[in-house]
Amino acid sequence: MGAGVTVDRLAELLVSHFGAPADRVAGGVTFEELEFDSLALVELAMVAQKEFGVEVDEQEFTPEQSVAGAARLIDSRRAAS
Repeated sequence: MGAGVTVDRLAELLVSHFGAPADRVAGGVTFEELEFDSLALVELAMVAQKEFGVEVDEQEFTPEQSVAGAARLIDSRRAAS
């Protein structure tokens, strides 16, 4: 699965599970810009683990990280497994 597909799936999760505004969710936007606090990022890590079937430590998603950066992390975990 390519990063573009993962970005799209992750964007869908951000909108459907977290109520992020669909018009603001793009690969280059950071979680901070989406107003995700540390609790939301922990929850996102858990949701991503279920959705993508990979281990994501709750501290690996940071406010400064972009959606595309998170997708690359997920893809790298999928490739390693």
